[in-house]
Amino acid sequence: MQQVKGFIQIYSKKARDQVTQAGQKFLARAGLETIWPELFACVDELIKNAVKANYKFLLLREHMIDSIRQSRPDKSHTEIEEDIRCIIRTPENFNEIAGEVLGQTDISGRVREILNQESKLLGIKNRAYAENRLYTSDEINLIRSLDKINDIRRKIKDNDIRILLRIQADNDFLYIEITNTAPILARDLSRIHEKRDEHRRCREEGREHEFYINNIDTSDSGFGLGYAKIDSILAEWGLADERAITIITAINTTVMLTLPVDHLKERFG
Repeated sequence: MQQVKGFIQIYSKKARDQVTQAGQKFLARAGLETIWPELFACVDELIKNAVKANYKFLLLREHMIDSIRQSRPDKSHTEIEEDIRCIIRTPENFNEIAGEVLGQTDISGRVREILNQESKLLGIKNRAYAENRLYTSDEINLIRSLDKINDIRRKIKDNDIRILLRIQADNDFLYIEITNTAPILARDLSRIHEKRDEHRRCREEGREHEFYINNIDTSDSGFGLGYAKIDSILAEWGLADERAITIITAINTTVMLTLPVDHLKERFG
């Protein structure tokens, strides 16, 4: 089986170009280069979801640490970190405590603030990359002023939180995996499934547009809407959602696209 894998630290234009290069290389071997724009749209949504999920997880983790520190000031930093690891390893505890935090704190609002600053950071990085140059002094100063994204990126590095992209292919299937090294909340996974079910019903009844009209509000991080976009593309390709996309959850979260090569060749080759 042929495969390529890599870690995504920040989802810049350079990273997207690298993803495109790898994806097109695999599709070219199967004679399916024409489907890359739609396939990239799927991969793009999954990576962006992973970025948001990692930010949300780190903010939750931060609140858990603060809560333990306040209730048990006698505990050392090492002891608190071990408590957090134990909580994360036990999904029931993690979901219960995370639910309490989410009920008391606007985590989604903080994620949006981080994403807004990330957009400014990416704007600078992408311009410098497109023009093949170093940052200007003004750009460096602006980057330094983006306190929220800089802080969360430090936490990502300190906690070894990563996004792994893996592309594999054999004679029968093309597999694309996106893994973020953080657990997904049960409530977020449930929301994804609910939105996918809602989207499928609307699509099957010929009123897909109503799904997007009814879900314009993405204030709760938009969980599920990206998957609806992916499901729509897969449906156009004649692939059943349940077989073509799989969400695997544990301490990490992995989403796998499984694409049958012969089927796609018949349709697009």
